[in-house]
Amino acid sequence: MKITLEVPESRADFLLELLRNLPFVKLRGQAAKAPAPDETDYLLSSPANAARLYAALERDKRGEREAHELPTKL
Repeated sequence: MKITLEVPESRADFLLELLRNLPFVKLRGQAAKAPAPDETDYLLSSPANAARLYAALERDKRGEREAHELPTKL
């Protein structure tokens, strides 16, 4: 079976990463050749996100950690 998906560019990396992790999916063409995106590079690509990430790392180094419960309903 062949399925073709049209995905907005803003969601393409997410969808490709999801599909690559499914054992029964075989990507072809350009999708198969594209490397998996690096999450750290993505987080550091925005100055605001980079600042939050570095601030979180500094808090962690100082031992300032918070525990959060996962919501039971979304």
